[in-house]
Amino acid sequence: MKKIILLFVLLTSFNLSAQDKAYWMCYNFSVDNQTDAKELVDAVDMLMNAEEMSMMPFTVFLFEIEFASSENDFTHQLCFLAENADYLKGWGQGPGEFAESMYLGKVFESVATPVASVLASPIIFDPSKAGYEYSNVWSIKVTDVPKFASLAAEFIEANSDNFDGTIELHEAISGAESGVTHYMVARSNNLGDWLRGREAVFANPKSQPWFNNSNKYSEFLDSFAGRTIKVYSPE
Repeated sequence: MKKIILLFVLLTSFNLSAQDKAYWMCYNFSVDNQTDAKELVDAVDMLMNAEEMSMMPFTVFLFEIEFASSENDFTHQLCFLAENADYLKGWGQGPGEFAESMYLGKVFESVATPVASVLASPIIFDPSKAGYEYSNVWSIKVTDVPKFASLAAEFIEANSDNFDGTIELHEAISGAESGVTHYMVARSNNLGDWLRGREAVFANPKSQPWFNNSNKYSEFLDSFAGRTIKVYSPE
């Protein structure tokens, strides 16, 4: 079964009303080689910079995988972040037919293989942390959401000063693989900073409640890592 993973950009924990709750729409796909990957990335770039996309209400992230198991058979992920549900009333209608959109469609059909798509929503996040490049993503089966979320919030707060990056928690709404209910993401500037941050997190005595108790309410099923190679923000 193909694994679906999410890339997101988030950190600080706070409660959101239904009106302000953000949503992610992410699409995983695979290309066979670097030449095809470059052609597809260039086509995405052309579309996102087209005049017709200037009023696009979403922040868009293009992610390239660098480390993954054999079951994670996708190479890229394209994610759209909507500030709230109102922005999604016209979702699925597409950007319309113009030169750049038709070119991307042609390139995608030629070089890419769709793998999966998912709808999700952040639980612990800070949208201002979108600048971090390197990410590791875990898919999780959570059995007690309130207890797990409370532990996660305490764990993230305990490491807010000694991890140069952001740690996030997201809820899977639709499209997740069997058993997956949530995703955690740890992001930093690059692989080196991420590894140094990981060492600091493990060495932090305040992390121990998380390491000792989170497995009572959850099971970590899979992980992968990679880089955000493009970010497109609404004008």
